[in-house]
Amino acid sequence: MVVIVKAVIRVESRRILKKEVFFIFLAVVILLSVSSTCQAVKRYELWDESGVVASGRENLKHGKENAVSRSIEDAIVMCRGLEEAVYVEETNIEKLVALNYQNKTAGALSDAEINLFFENRLGEIERRLDENINVDYTESEKERFRKEAEKLTSLTVGFSEGWKVLNRDIGRLIVIISVMISIIIMPLFTEETQTGMQELIRSAMKGKRQLDFARIITAYGMGSILYFLAVFLCFLIKMMPFGFAGANEYIQSSENTFFSVFHISYLQQFAWNCLRGYAALIFVVSMTILISVMLEQVMAGYAAICFFWGLLLIMDQMISFEVNHMFANFMPLRLAGSLDFYNRNEIYRVAGRTFDSIVWCPVVALILSVGMAVLAVWRLHGKR
Repeated sequence: MVVIVKAVIRVESRRILKKEVFFIFLAVVILLSVSSTCQAVKRYELWDESGVVASGRENLKHGKENAVSRSIEDAIVMCRGLEEAVYVEETNIEKLVALNYQNKTAGALSDAEINLFFENRLGEIERRLDENINVDYTESEKERFRKEAEKLTSLTVGFSEGWKVLNRDIGRLIVIISVMISIIIMPLFTEETQTGMQELIRSAMKGKRQLDFARIITAYGMGSILYFLAVFLCFLIKMMPFGFAGANEYIQSSENTFFSVFHISYLQQFAWNCLRGYAALIFVVSMTILISVMLEQVMAGYAAICFFWGLLLIMDQMISFEVNHMFANFMPLRLAGSLDFYNRNEIYRVAGRTFDSIVWCPVVALILSVGMAVLAVWRLHGKR
């Protein structure tokens, strides 16, 4: 049986992933990554009333050459001596100061205020918990978040623009990668592709069961290989113009995640993003298998996939906490690409326990994936 399954996996893999399809997949991933990277670099352009002061590359080059890894307190003192923050290593500090001191500038801070940097941040996090209109936290839940926030007792800032951009943009690329993978594996179980394996089904004992098992393995295996290959290419392309410095800085040195209570580095954040994205991919593969088994027509399956992603896009535009909390957070679009998991302190209460959304949502997505896979197997069994 193992030999037959391996042979079928090879045949099915070559059937749905021809060289032309594989090269198109790589080309799309590379083009999207290059385009996203160029746009990210362009955002670093410096302008004044007369026009462009410095290009994005020049700004980043200045940051690489002049940014020094130092504590946030020392960095603020350094910025106080500047007439105006211009380059990226200077504006990064000013953005953190504005967030933590109600839009003040570094030059307006006293030594006492600088020394209270982390106390101010903790106070703002507590205020947000108290004033959250979507979640009524218990005192124990507030205390847990407070203890997590208190773990950040020092913050080193340097040049970590590559990791900031990568963690901000990787989610959108993962969503597109997942859509492409679902398109590639859709023909595995559809009616139009069944005839090529009929001889194997008739000649082998339990051939239909072996064929179905091999195709399921092919779907998850091929999806996983393409996913990690695409993420690796995205990573390399995205980081090339920025460099790899700053991987061990805490994510609180970014304005996007300054108030996050998660005490993790940019490298750890990237790993979390990839794992959440992989959970989203498993969901997409399971759903694609179920749709292809139920509908049995390639075009009908593609239509169902398009409808699903269109529905998720509509929900994403609604910006409704209830819709996101009860449904969209478990779906691939938000699961792979939302920064809310780091910032909103969203929780789920299950069986008397409290779970952070960043952990609970991927778990639920995987449970739903298993459910869809079981339904697909049950449907295939009923067709025998």
